[in-house]
Amino acid sequence: MIQLVLTSVVLYVGSETAKIFLLPFEGNTYAIPGIAFVLVLLGRFVWNNGMKDINTSDNLLEKLELLTKIHIWRWVLVQLGTLILLAYTLVDSNFYYFIFALVNIVYFFTLRPKIFGLIGET
Repeated sequence: MIQLVLTSVVLYVGSETAKIFLLPFEGNTYAIPGIAFVLVLLGRFVWNNGMKDINTSDNLLEKLELLTKIHIWRWVLVQLGTLILLAYTLVDSNFYYFIFALVNIVYFFTLRPKIFGLIGET
C-alpha cells in the first residue's frame, strides 16, 4: 500500500521541480522504465524457479513456506520498480514515469494469491 501513498505524494508534488539527480544522464527516459521492466521479469524468474522447487518438496509445510517466500520476493521486486518510477517522477517532474508506475501498480494487484489457482480449480 506504500505505492498508493507514494502515488498521492507524486500527484501533490509533481508540478514542482526537484533538485535531486539520481542517474544524471540523458538516457533516463528509457532506462528507468527499463529497470522497472527488468525487475518485473526478475520477479517472474524468481516465481518460476520457486515453483520448480515446490514440486520437488514432499512436505506440505515446506511447500507453503516456499510459496509464501516466492510471493513476497515477487511483490518486493515489483514494488521496487514502482518505487523507482515514482521517485523519478518526482525528480524529473516527468509524468511519463508516472504512467508506467500506474501500470506497475495495477500489475501488482493482479499478483495476489488466488485460492482456486492453488488447488487446481478455476
